[in-house]
Amino acid sequence: MQYIIVAFRSRNQTAKMYEIFTLNGVPSKIINTPREVNVGCGISVRFDEAFFAKAKTLANRYPQTSFVGFFKVFISGSKYVAKRI
Repeated sequence: MQYIIVAFRSRNQTAKMYEIFTLNGVPSKIINTPREVNVGCGISVRFDEAFFAKAKTLANRYPQTSFVGFFKVFISGSKYVAKRI
């Protein structure tokens, strides 16, 4: 299993980006940020890797001041791994 998250330092801006993604056709949900990412406000927006290009375009079109970055999250063995993309 792998997916992409976008992390922010603000819970309000995380919720705002979730709303932007949802209104623009990027199926997503708000999740607890995996501890392996070790940044942000504790919640992130999760979405399928197939929507990365569209999500990145939306994040650039509607910039948030507390943006941390995009991360690919996957399981390696028995632990989660998060890599900035």
